[in-house]
Amino acid sequence: MNPDKERQAKQLAARNPFWIVLIVFIALACDYGMRIYNQVQQRRQWTQTQSLYLQNAQTIAQAQRLEPRLQALSLELLQIAKTNSAAGQIVRDFNIQWNPAPSPTPAAPPINSGSQPSSAPSTPGGLQK
Repeated sequence: MNPDKERQAKQLAARNPFWIVLIVFIALACDYGMRIYNQVQQRRQWTQTQSLYLQNAQTIAQAQRLEPRLQALSLELLQIAKTNSAAGQIVRDFNIQWNPAPSPTPAAPPINSGSQPSSAPSTPGGLQK
């Protein structure tokens, strides 16, 4: 081989690993940077979600406190509407109805899945004599 070509090949081989390592390092740094950016965005969204949850929890608590009062007022308005035309008009305008809570129904006995009940008494462990 020609000494010049040999020297060029050695120089080329000596430079290539540096550039390859540099490119890999830059790619990994970009990947890590994007991951950190995404984590910061997720943390910001988490903080926003927590604050919205607290606001909604307060609103829900307030609505739960007001519901019994509104229900009592509606029932009273329905009773008054029977004798008062103005109250009757309000009931019709706002379509106020009273639906009493259904009474609990007795539980049905469990149904055996595909097995026929036997007339013979069973012994412990499910074995029959």
